[in-house]
Amino acid sequence: MTSEKKDNSIKARIEHLSAALHNGTERFFEKLGGLVVNYPGATIGLCLLFVVIMAQGVWLYEEELAADKQFTPRDSQAVNEETWVVDRFGHENRPVYLQVEADDGTNMLTKASLLYMQEMHEWLLSQSLIVDGEDVTYNVVCARYTKDDDCKSPVSVLSYWQHNRTLLEADPNPLSTINSVDWRDIEPSGSPLSFYLGGDAVRDASGALVSTRATRIIYNLKNEKEDISGVGNDDPQSRYFEILVAEKSADRRSADRQAHSAETYILTEGEEAEAGIEAGQDDIASLFIGYFLMLFYASFVLSRGRVKYSHSILGLVSVVSIGLSTFSAYGLCWYIGIKFNTVVQVLVLVLLGVGIDDTFVIMDSWWDCADIPTMKERMVAAMKHAGPAITITSMTDLIAFLAGSSTSFPGLRDFCYYATVGITFDFFFQCTFVVAIAYLDSVRQEKGRADCLCCVAVDDETGLCVKKDGSWTEGEKGIQNRIVGTHMPRLVLGTLVGKVVVILISCLLFGLGIYGCTKVKMNFNQEWFIPDGDAIEDAMDVRDTYFNGQSLPANVYFSDINYPQEQDT
Repeated sequence: MTSEKKDNSIKARIEHLSAALHNGTERFFEKLGGLVVNYPGATIGLCLLFVVIMAQGVWLYEEELAADKQFTPRDSQAVNEETWVVDRFGHENRPVYLQVEADDGTNMLTKASLLYMQEMHEWLLSQSLIVDGEDVTYNVVCARYTKDDDCKSPVSVLSYWQHNRTLLEADPNPLSTINSVDWRDIEPSGSPLSFYLGGDAVRDASGALVSTRATRIIYNLKNEKEDISGVGNDDPQSRYFEILVAEKSADRRSADRQAHSAETYILTEGEEAEAGIEAGQDDIASLFIGYFLMLFYASFVLSRGRVKYSHSILGLVSVVSIGLSTFSAYGLCWYIGIKFNTVVQVLVLVLLGVGIDDTFVIMDSWWDCADIPTMKERMVAAMKHAGPAITITSMTDLIAFLAGSSTSFPGLRDFCYYATVGITFDFFFQCTFVVAIAYLDSVRQEKGRADCLCCVAVDDETGLCVKKDGSWTEGEKGIQNRIVGTHMPRLVLGTLVGKVVVILISCLLFGLGIYGCTKVKMNFNQEWFIPDGDAIEDAMDVRDTYFNGQSLPANVYFSDINYPQEQDT
C-alpha cells in the first residue's frame, strides 16, 4: 500500500506540474493576445522595425562555399595535414585537360589530326581576359616551379615535337616518330604515353601504335587561392581563364567537326565549380516557385465558401511572416559571425513547413471560438488555446536542431544554428505579426467586407459559392475541411473495407521502406552537383570514355629531415 501511495503521489505531482505548465502557458498567450489585439498597428510596426535592425547584419555577411570546409571536420587529421602542406608547398597546381575526340574512322595520330591538335594548343595559349583590371593570359596563369622559371611545359603526344608547329610540319611521318622515339626520353619523370592517348588506342602485333580516336594535352595552372565573393576560396585568375577557354572551345565544336572531323572538349576545375554554382542559383528560382505553391495552398486552406468569412489573405501574411523570419535569422547569424553556406539555402523550406502549420493552428482555434461575440475576445481566446500547441511544436524543432548543432561537420552545424534562430523568430512573428493582421482581418469580416478586397462590402445573403437557399453560417466548413474532416474519416473508419485498405497500404509502404534501406549506399561525387544537360557533361563523358575517368593525385611529404646532411650519409 505504501508503494502504491507513493506511486500515486508521484503521478499526482507530475499531473499537477503538467497542468500548471499548461495553464501558465495559456495565461501567457492570453495576455500576449490581448496586448496584440489592443495595439495591432504598433505590433506590426515593431515587428518590421525588428526586421530592419536584424537586416543590418548583411554588412557583416560572410560565406563559405568550399565543399571541403563545409563537410570536413576542422579538427580532423586530414585538415591539419593539409594546412601543413599548404603552408610549406602552397596549393597543388590546377590541371586543365584539352581533350580531342575524332569521328568514327578518324585516326588522331595522323599528321592532319595532330596539326589540328597543335592548332587547339596554340588557340588556348592565345586566349586572354581581364580580371580585376589585369590582362590575364596563359603566361600569367601557368604554373612555374619558381617565379623566375618558365611555364611548366604541357604534356601530350605533341611533346615529341615540343608542341612546336614547325617541327611537326617538318616531320614526314609523325606516327613513325611516335613508335621509334622512346617516350621516356621525351617525358622522363611523367606518366606513360597511354595516359595521354585514349583507351581505345590500337597497336599492331609488334606493339607499335597504329591509331587512336582520342588524345589529350594536360596543362598546369597556378593555384594561389583567395576569397572570392559568391565563389569561395579560389584563384580568380586561373578560375576565370579556365571558364573562358572551356566555354569558347564549346562554341567552336561544330565548326571544328566539319573542318577536321574532330572536336575539342576542355575540362577544368573552374568550369566544374561554376556549373555547380549555377545549379545552386537555379535552385533559388525553384525556391520562389515553392513559395508561390505554398502561398496558394495556405490561401486555399484558409478560404471559405463566402468571401465575408474567408481568410485566404492570411495565407499571404503567413508566407510574408516566414520571409521576415528567414531574413531576420540570416541577419542575426551574420551579426555573430556564422558563415552562410550552400546547406543554409534550404532553411526557407524548413521554416515554410513550421510557420504555415502554426498559422493553421491559430486560425483553427479562431474558428472554434465562433460563439464568442466580440472579435477582440475571440482572438484572445484563440491565442489562449493555440499558444500551447505551437509552443510545443516549436520547442520540439528547436531541441532537434540544437542537438544537430553538435555535429562535427561545419556546414551542417552552421545550418542547425541558422535553423534554431529561424524557428525562434518564426514563433515570435506568428504570435505577433500574424495575429495582429489576423485580428484586423477579423474586423474586416465583422464590417461585412470581402476577403482580399476589404474595400468591397458584401451582403450576408449574397456572394461567391452561396447556397441555393441563400443560408450560410460562419462555422460551416469549406470543401477542404469537409474532405479531410468528414468524408475521409467516414470512408476510412466507418467501413471495414476502408480499414483493411489502410492497413494493407501501410504494410506495403513499411515493406518498401525496409527494402529501400537495404539498397542504401554511401558515396560522394562532386559531379552529382552538376545539372543534367550542362556543357561540361560532354567533356566529362569524353574523359570517362577514353581516359579511365577522373584521376586523383597522391603525394607523399616528409618532415623533420635534413636532406643535404642525410644525402651525404
